[in-house]
Amino acid sequence: MNTLTSNNSRQSRNGALARGMLALAGLLLVAIATSGCKTKAAPNSGFLQDSGQMGEDRSRFPFQRVWVKPGVKKENYDFVNVAPVNTSYLMNVSGWKAANPGNADLDYAVRDLAEYTRATFVEAFNRPQNNRFRVTPQPAPRSVVLELAITELVPSKAALTAAGMIAPAAGQAAVGVGAKVAAGQPSVAIEGRVRDASTGEVLFQFADRQEPQMRVVNVQGLTWWSHAKEAIRDWAAQCVQLANTPADQKVEDRLPFTLKPWSN
Repeated sequence: MNTLTSNNSRQSRNGALARGMLALAGLLLVAIATSGCKTKAAPNSGFLQDSGQMGEDRSRFPFQRVWVKPGVKKENYDFVNVAPVNTSYLMNVSGWKAANPGNADLDYAVRDLAEYTRATFVEAFNRPQNNRFRVTPQPAPRSVVLELAITELVPSKAALTAAGMIAPAAGQAAVGVGAKVAAGQPSVAIEGRVRDASTGEVLFQFADRQEPQMRVVNVQGLTWWSHAKEAIRDWAAQCVQLANTPADQKVEDRLPFTLKPWSN
């Protein structure tokens, strides 16, 4: 009986493994088949000045739109100050606040999102031992200021329901949110710029929009912005890599899928 039980258990594990491998193979095939369908760039929010001069440069940058001041030299700077993250474009321009009047939980969630974004970028810049840029709490000589804005955040329908929120109506929200909500596709968009702390001159601007990575199993918590955490961590890591690599080295974008079954 014990032998029979052991065999059944082993067969069950093998079956589960086979099903998992088939699911993984299917995921990879879908990812490969859809790899040419890139996430579309978000419309300009108004956070960045002269955004019309920005463009795509995949030979170096993982972002959908970038601009670099001609002749700027990273060697002139040693410190980075990460400013509080701007969410006014997300709240007031993209329609979420108007669609959910008096929803205090929405305000708290957006505040948490801003704090998480800033803390993630600070941690990313502080982590590498060989990172030439060190975080400074205040703008100082030989420092740059990194200013960030979350300009779009579209939750999944399940997360929206769990949070007791109403999505902005399609066509009534700016910054591209209405259409994304209508399509039911979660997304998050960020815009950022780097200034010379002494002169205020803009040295670099970027904008990017990401959709959640495909997974074999998705067990993320259904908070309003939990799906955005991965993109925020990726953006922070990419900014650190850009700050520490030569101008002719390509920084890769993330894949449309991940082998990790969950994130937090």
